[in-house]
Order: sequence, then C-alpha cells, then structure tokens
Amino acid sequence: MASEGKSTAGVIIIATPLLVVASIFALILVFLVGSGAAAACTGGAGTTDPDKVPEGDVAGYSGEQLKNAALIMNAAVPLGLDRQAQVIGVMTAMGESSLRNIGYGDDINGVTNPDGSPTCSLGLFQQQWCLGDWGTREQVMDPTYAATAFFTRLAAVPDWQSLEPTIAAHKVQRNADPYHYEKFFDAANQVVTAITGDGASGGGCTGSGKIVYPLSPGFNMTGGYGPRDIDVPGASSWHPAVDLQHWPNPCKDQIYSISDGTVTYIGGIQLTIKSPEGWSVSYLHMQLSDISVTMGQTVKAGDPIALVGNEGPSSGCHLDMRINKEGSTDTAVSALKAGEDLGGPPASYGFVNPEEFYQLFGMVLCQPESCRKL
Repeated sequence: MASEGKSTAGVIIIATPLLVVASIFALILVFLVGSGAAAACTGGAGTTDPDKVPEGDVAGYSGEQLKNAALIMNAAVPLGLDRQAQVIGVMTAMGESSLRNIGYGDDINGVTNPDGSPTCSLGLFQQQWCLGDWGTREQVMDPTYAATAFFTRLAAVPDWQSLEPTIAAHKVQRNADPYHYEKFFDAANQVVTAITGDGASGGGCTGSGKIVYPLSPGFNMTGGYGPRDIDVPGASSWHPAVDLQHWPNPCKDQIYSISDGTVTYIGGIQLTIKSPEGWSVSYLHMQLSDISVTMGQTVKAGDPIALVGNEGPSSGCHLDMRINKEGSTDTAVSALKAGEDLGGPPASYGFVNPEEFYQLFGMVLCQPESCRKL
C-alpha cells in the first residue's frame, strides 16, 4: 500500500493495455511451448504449492501473507525469471501492501497522483487500474495477474539485474522515494528462502536421492577450488572449497545440509556434518549464534543448519563449502583427487573438488542457466 507520501503504482504509463496483455501472454506461451515448468532442482526459480508454505512466522509474515508471497514467486517462473526477480517481487509487495491483497489504497488517505487526479490503487502491488494499463479492477485484485504484470515490466527494465533491488522495483512502481523498498529486502530474502524448494526440506533439491544443494536455487559461485590469487589477510592461496552466494545480499541466507548425517564439529566459523557413507561436509564463515543444529544431532538432506555469514578471513558474506573424502565407504567418492594429489598444502589434505563431487550424483553444482562463476 502506498505510504509516506509516495506515489502509487502506475503513475507513469509504460505501455498500452493491449501491449501489456499481449506481452504477458506471449511470454507465457513461449515458456509453455519451449520448456517444462522450472523445478527447484534446475538451480533456477521454481514453483511451489501456495497451500504448503511454512507454518508460523517468517521474518514477521505468516499465513495468508506467505501464501501471497508464493503466488508472487510462482508468477515469475513462466516468464523465465530467476530467484532475484522473485525476491524483488516479494519485497515490492511487502512495501506496497504488507503482502495482503487489499481492496483499497492511499486514496482513502487523500493521496493523489502528481497531476492531482485521485489514485485507484488496489491489490498486492497497489496497481492503479483506472489508468488503463494495469488491467481491470478485478484483474489487479488477482495475485497471479498482478504479479505477472509487475514481472513483465520488471523484465523490460534495462539491466534490472545489476540495479539495486529497490531501484529496480522503483522503475516499475514509480515510487516517490526510490529507496522505499530497501528496508524490505532482507525480509523478502528470508521469505523466498523459506518457501523455495520442496517445502518439507527448505531449499533441498534432490538429484540422486542422496544430496541436495546447500543454498536455495539461484546462487552464484564466487570462488573456485584449487590455487587462487587472493589479498584477504589470513586467507589461503590454495582453496580446498567453493564459495557460493546469492546476489546482491547473501548475508543471513539460509544454509541447508547437503546430505543426511551427524553434526561432528561446531566451532569458530565452522560447522561439519559427517554423512552415513563417511565423507564430511564443512560449512564456513557463519556466526556461531546463527548455527541452528547442535553437536551430535542427526540431520536430513535439506534440513536448515545455519545462516550465511562473513566471519574469519572473508571479503564478504558467502558460504565456503568443502568436502573431505577421508573415511568414505563410497568408492566413487574415495577415487576423487584431493588436495594432496593436486599439489595443495597440508591443510587441503582429503578435500575434493565439490563440483566433481556433485557430478558423481548426477548434479551440476553451478548450473550455467542460473549460476555465474564470478
């Protein structure tokens, strides 16, 4: 809902009604003909069942609000948009309506458009149906239609992916304060993280039935395995891990256990979980207070275990994930080359390349359609 003296969505007419509707349905048709619905396991944005959103409170939102967030997220998928777009969409609706599909706008508070005309904003995105280019009154009150209209315009913003999320949202909504949505980003990121994936296990996305991804779909790889040039004090020039993060704000992002296992170490900036097959996965750089499991606890693949942090030798919030094959009873894992086979220092002993590890399970850790290696 429009507030704090800001204008409501639709003050700037971007396209004719016919063009907007044609664009929406053309994009949906191309998607349906060209590909199947994106699933969480692709690493891109996936759909979720709005009736199976998390129970309880997520970042201050619950119940019908989370269901509306799921409907918004689902609307991004047919348009080929990724997790980043989903977060922007949810963030925008938080700033406009608190994720409630409301049948009124700031017109009840006497707010007018810059030209003095009365506003007619409704729904999750407070879209002004009376301007003629957002749809009818009934359409803007349909969460899926409203979200599709928002995402269609977002996708038309040049280089929207490289803009600050609040600026990208502003270019669609034309808010009087371009930074109005900024304060909702962290909450939107948490909500999308909680909803994304298979529902029962958070961001879990099974490839082989044994392992899942450590972050919800849409992450990038900002550091690879092996020798590297780095100027962070205390950081090793030989990296026995990969660095993963969502863009643009990965801090406090949910981390999931990639496998079943038992928590064998918690300390400093690290959490380690040993799988039933003997190999271990270590997750680094989180605050100890953000670790949600305890020593000796058994976990399932996809269980939330910690939040992304920036502790220790680090240049920013990210997940350092490293996999050690020592003790593995899985012969394929044991056959992977480790740090000592590749000229690494003693600290790299037993640690294998996570990308090669995922390949053993028929999965691609950094999928080219959604993951960039930075």
